[in-house]
Amino acid sequence: MIESNKLSNLMAEGQVALGTWNLLNDQSIIEILASVQFDFVIIDMEHGAHTFDQAMNLIRAAEARGIVPLLRPNGVDESCILRALDCGVHGLMVPNINSIKQVEELIKFTYYPPIGDRGHSPFTRAGKFNYLNSTVRMEELNLNTFLGILIEGTEGINQLESILNSFSEYLDLVYVGVYDLAKSVGSPGDIKSPKVITYIKEITSICLSREVNVGILCNDIEMLDMAKRNGIKFICYQNDTGIFYEASKNISSKAKEKIDL
Repeated sequence: MIESNKLSNLMAEGQVALGTWNLLNDQSIIEILASVQFDFVIIDMEHGAHTFDQAMNLIRAAEARGIVPLLRPNGVDESCILRALDCGVHGLMVPNINSIKQVEELIKFTYYPPIGDRGHSPFTRAGKFNYLNSTVRMEELNLNTFLGILIEGTEGINQLESILNSFSEYLDLVYVGVYDLAKSVGSPGDIKSPKVITYIKEITSICLSREVNVGILCNDIEMLDMAKRNGIKFICYQNDTGIFYEASKNISSKAKEKIDL
C-alpha cells in the first residue's frame, strides 16, 4: 500500500521512470513487467476493459513485486476516481485535461482536506481496512499519492500555463498524449511529425520551468533519444499489448527465416 511517492522521488534524483500502459487483465503481465525492472505500470480504465475488482488484483500483483501501480480513470469523474483511490492505487493519470476547472475538480476529488474534499472511509484498502489512526493515514495519502494529468490537444496546451500557475504544487506530472495530440494538429497516427515534436518541446519547457515533470509514450529508440535530450523523465514504452506484439513479431520473423532456410 502507498507509503511513499516512489516515482516522484526517483525523478527528483535525476533518474528516468520507465513503465508502460496496461490493457491485459492478467496479474502475470504485471509480474513480468516488474521482473524486467520496469518502474511503473498504468492500469488503463479509459481504453481498457478492466473492472474495479480486476484492477484491485492488478494493484496487489504490482505491490507484491515492487512495481508502482498507477491508474487511468475515464476522466475527471468523482465516482471513478474515488473507487480507484480506495482500491489502493498509488496514483492517477487523468486524461483529456483542457481547463483550470477540470484540474480544480480533480484535486478536490483526489486529496483529503485541507487540500481537497475526497470522500473518506477508513475501511477501504487505501485506509488499511481500519479506523485507527485514520487522520494520520489521510495525511500520508495526501503526501504520497502521485497525480498526473494528460494534455492531449491544443486546447489543453493553451491552458497549461494557467493550470500550472494555479496548481503545480499538487501535480507530479504532465503527460503528453501524443496520439491524440497528433490527431488534433492534423497528423493522425504520426507521433513523430514536426508539429507533434514541437508541441512536446513546448510543453516540456513550460513544465520544467515550474519544476513539474513531463511524460510521453515512446515506440522506439528514436523517441527515447528525443525524450532524453529534452529532459523528459517519465517514459511509457508502448503498452503491454504493443510490447507483446512487437516481441512476438520479432520472434516469428526470425524463426520463420531460420525454418525457410
